[in-house]
Amino acid sequence: MVLDEMKQKNLKYNYQIVFEDNQMNPQKVATTINKLINVDKAKAILTFWNLMGNTASALADQNSIFSLTCSIGEDSTKGKYNFNNYASNYEQAKAMVETLKKHNVKTVALFTDNSGMRQQYEEVKDYMAKNSDIQIVFEEFFNPGEKDYKAAIIKASAKNPDMYLYSGYNPSTYIFMKQLKEITGKNDNVTTIDMFFDMAVKDRDIIEGLWYVDSNLNGTKEFQDKLMKEKGLVSQSCTGNTAANLQIIVAAYENAPVEEGQILPSNDAVRAWIFDNVKDFDTYGGKVTVVRDGLFDKAPSIKKMINREPVEVND
Repeated sequence: MVLDEMKQKNLKYNYQIVFEDNQMNPQKVATTINKLINVDKAKAILTFWNLMGNTASALADQNSIFSLTCSIGEDSTKGKYNFNNYASNYEQAKAMVETLKKHNVKTVALFTDNSGMRQQYEEVKDYMAKNSDIQIVFEEFFNPGEKDYKAAIIKASAKNPDMYLYSGYNPSTYIFMKQLKEITGKNDNVTTIDMFFDMAVKDRDIIEGLWYVDSNLNGTKEFQDKLMKEKGLVSQSCTGNTAANLQIIVAAYENAPVEEGQILPSNDAVRAWIFDNVKDFDTYGGKVTVVRDGLFDKAPSIKKMINREPVEVND
């Protein structure tokens, strides 16, 4: 949809998107990316989430092509032509801790997925220690896909935390919320970074009215409305940022200078254009600015789940 829209503006070059489904299978991730590189001769690989993003960035770096992803942290920016479109861990941590302070939270229990999400909460802990008097009274790490939090909830509830900070891929979020209510009698004292909007819409009654830090991965309202109107699709995790990555790489190729005798701009010219021009750059993922090695940073927001939909709030 986004590429078709850009093509209406008489682009210099002909762009084609080749799709591969790795089915979130670690064994298939490298295979599909290698196919895109070696068979399809892709100039850039667009992925989302850490499993794909980190693998793609490593393989793209080996083959001197572009990797643009939407994944937690900055591991996927390692490499000359690698970029990641995601709010920085620091900005997420700042938003989380400052909002906890607004709500007069003094003690928290951390339930952290032992994946890329762990980086987020290490940053939260660091910001919390330096900028607040909030105390962590319980902390435990879990493997991705955890389904049994009961023993840990019993231990954490004995510490009587004001708030539970949770991270975990869905449906684990729903399972945690359900088990917390069963054991403690309440679950309105839970918050997270991003994971509430990843919960299936049919399950969101369990998080009704709860606030959380939202990295705005679904795209702008304009983008979400356009996607629903034209394709009948609800924007989901990293959809908006993936569309933004496509907009950025196409803009870079269209505007980067071409050396005499060449047909396309070089990778170095495309990279230089991105670093020189992606500053408060308007995309379907919102305004982004390239920082450090290749992070497309942007501000997160605080949202509440209201009538099963995330709504931006100021409290």
